[in-house]
Amino acid sequence: MGTPRDGECEEFRVFPDRGPADSMCSWLEFEGVPSYVEPRALSSALETQYVVFVQKKLAHCARWITAQLPPSDAELEFLATGKLAGQAKDEQ
Repeated sequence: MGTPRDGECEEFRVFPDRGPADSMCSWLEFEGVPSYVEPRALSSALETQYVVFVQKKLAHCARWITAQLPPSDAELEFLATGKLAGQAKDEQ
């Protein structure tokens, strides 16, 4: 993930592992919020945290995006098949 250069950034989330931080960054980038991950060494570099930074002017968008509930299984099934749960094949 590239470091945004066109504005002041703020710390958004902190993760103990790189994978979830990169996933969060990818999600935010997909939603149009420039972000980047920066490692932060803790206590004599034995542990590391991974911090996701977002542009300060878009931090409210990042909070809104991450506050959304994930889709339910029924919603995912409808998106995949176009059928509502319990809908008979002949009712399509």
